[in-house]
Amino acid sequence: MHSNFRGPDPLAAGTASFGAEAVSRNLDILTEREQAVLRAATVLVAGCGSVGGAVVEPLARMGVTRFRLADPDSFDVSNLNRQACVVADVGLPKPEVLARRVVAISPTAEVRTYPDGLTLENLDEALDGAHVAFDAIDPAMSAWVKYQLHERAARRGIPVVAGVDWGGKPAVFVFDYRRNPLPFHGKATAEAHRDNRLWDSVRWFGRTHFPSDYLPVMSDRLANGGTWPQISYCVMGLGALGSRVVLNLLMNRRVKPVVTVDLHAAAMPRAAALAHRVRMPLELARTLWTIRQVTRKGGSRPVRSGQRERELPPELAAVLDGARLAPSTYNSQPWRFEIVDHHTVRLARNGERWPAVHPDELGWAENLGCALGALSYLSHGEWEAHDGALTDQSWFAGRFRLDRLRDDFLTRQGVLGARSTHRGDMLPTPIDCTTLKQVEKLCGDRNVELETMSGSQARSRFLGRTERDRSTLIGHEDELWAWVRKRADTEFGLSSFGTPHDLLGISGVAGRLASALVGAATPDVVRRRVLAGVVEHRRARQLRNCGAVLVLRGPRQSAADRINAGETLMRLWLALVEQGYAAQPLLGEFGGLGIPSAKDTSGDNAVLAVLRVGKGTRPPTTRVARCPMATSVKWVE
Repeated sequence: MHSNFRGPDPLAAGTASFGAEAVSRNLDILTEREQAVLRAATVLVAGCGSVGGAVVEPLARMGVTRFRLADPDSFDVSNLNRQACVVADVGLPKPEVLARRVVAISPTAEVRTYPDGLTLENLDEALDGAHVAFDAIDPAMSAWVKYQLHERAARRGIPVVAGVDWGGKPAVFVFDYRRNPLPFHGKATAEAHRDNRLWDSVRWFGRTHFPSDYLPVMSDRLANGGTWPQISYCVMGLGALGSRVVLNLLMNRRVKPVVTVDLHAAAMPRAAALAHRVRMPLELARTLWTIRQVTRKGGSRPVRSGQRERELPPELAAVLDGARLAPSTYNSQPWRFEIVDHHTVRLARNGERWPAVHPDELGWAENLGCALGALSYLSHGEWEAHDGALTDQSWFAGRFRLDRLRDDFLTRQGVLGARSTHRGDMLPTPIDCTTLKQVEKLCGDRNVELETMSGSQARSRFLGRTERDRSTLIGHEDELWAWVRKRADTEFGLSSFGTPHDLLGISGVAGRLASALVGAATPDVVRRRVLAGVVEHRRARQLRNCGAVLVLRGPRQSAADRINAGETLMRLWLALVEQGYAAQPLLGEFGGLGIPSAKDTSGDNAVLAVLRVGKGTRPPTTRVARCPMATSVKWVE
C-alpha cells in the first residue's frame, strides 16, 4: 500500500520559471548537467527517521523532485531534537510529513509514500525505476528486509547508500552495485540477517570509523541497554554528506566506500584532535570486549526504564530534578524532598549526608536554601516556612506548593544545568553595569547587603590569617577530607558524590601532592604545613584571576536565616550564569576560604557568602555527580 503526493498542476503558468529560479543559486557549484540529472532522478529513502530523513530536504532543495519514502513509524516528542519534524507533526506518519515538506519546497514534486515501510511484498515496486536508494532501515528491527533491499538493488544495478550517526561523526557507506554486485560488497551474509545476528549483519561498519568519544557510550548501551543518543548537528552532517554522495552516484562517478567527518575533532585544536583520535584503538578494544561478553550472554540487557516504584507528577518531578542540581558543601546534598501531594513538597534535612565533623552546625541549612532557590527559579509557587524545633525528628524547613512552571522553564532548566563551580582562571574584566544592577536589585529585594570588591582587595582581606588560624583550618580540613574519602569508598558514593579530588578542586601536580599528603602515613606537622601552603597558593591565584568578588551580608543565626542566605546565593548565581559569567563560592566551600572568624559570622550583618565571579577561560575541569532522584525523595502520607 502506498500514497502519492503531488503539488499543483506542473503545466500551470509560471511553473517553468519558478523551478529554474528555485535552484538558480546552485549553479556554478553544480553544473547544468548535474542540475538536470538531479531533476530527472528518482530517489528511494528506506527509513525516514534520523538517518533517512536527513537527506530528503537537502536533496529536495538541490532539485530532486521524485521521491519514494518508506517508514512504518510516526514522529514522537523524542524525535524533535534531530529529525525533520515540528511539534505539530508528533503522532503523524514520518513519510507523509516528509512528503508534505518536499511538496512545500518544490510544488511540482512527485512523492510516493509507503506508510507501512518496506516489506518483502512492496520492495520490488519501490525499487522499480529508482536511480539510487538510501538505506536507513534499523537492522535490529527489519534485518531481513534490509538484506533484501541490498540484494534486489544489486540485481538491478541500483547503488545503495547507508548512513550512520555515531555521536559527532556522521558516516556514509556506499555500495555501488553497478561495479560490485555482491550485497554489502560481501561484508555481511544473508544468513546473519535471516537469523537476526546483529553484530554479524553490520560487519560492514568496519572498525576504524567510530569516534573515540562515542565508543564508551556504545559500551554502556551494549552492556546495560537503553536508548542510543543522537544529536542534530551529526544528523545534519549526515544529510550534507549523503546528498553529495547521491549526486556523485547519479553522475556515475566513483565514490569512496566510506565518506565521513568527525565534527567533534574538526572543532578541536590540533593537539586535542590528535589525542581524540589516538584514544580510538583503546576505546575500540573495550567496546569489542563488551560485544563479546554481550554475545556470550545472548544479547544486551533490557532498556533501563528509570521508573520508580511510585511515579512523581511530571511537573513536580521536573522542578525536583532541578533542585537536585543545587550546589552543596562537599557535594553532600543534605536534603530530602518529602512529597505531600502532587503539588506540594516538604524540604527536609538528610542528616546522614552531612559530616558530623563539620564545625558549623547549621551549614546544611544554606544547602537547603540553594535547593529552594532552584525550586523557585523553575516554577511559580508559595514557600511556607516551618517553625518546628530542630530537635524534632520529623523536622522540615518548610513546604513549597507548586503553582505552575515558569513560561521560560526550558531556558531556566538549561541555566540551572549549566551552572557549575568554576575553580579555574577567569578573565579579570569587571562585571558589566547591567548585570551588576540586576544582582544588586536581587539582593535588595531579599534584604541582603552586597559588597563588591576586586580580587586583590579580597586577597588582603581573606588570606591574611595567622599561622595558628591556618593550623586550625587545616585541622578541620583533615577531618573533612577523611570523611569525603570514606564516602567515596563505595560504588554508590563515587557515582552519587564524585571523587575526593573533584571536591578538592586542585588539578595537576598540586592535586596529586595534596592527595598524597592527606594519607595517615604522612607526619602531621608536614601534612599541615605543606597542604596549607598548597591550598593558600591556590586560593591566592583564584582571587588574583577573577573579575570581582561579591560578599553577601545579612543575618546568619537561625536555620531560617541560613536557608534565606542559600536561596539568595542560588538566585544570584543563576542570574550571573544567565549573563554568561562563571562563579565559585569561596566561603565554606571545601578547599575554599574556609571558616570565617567569629566577627564575620555573628549578628545581623554576618558574611553569608563570598562569590568569585568572572568570565571563564576554560570549561570546568570536573562534572560533580548527583544522587539519583529516588534516593532523595520520600512520600509522606
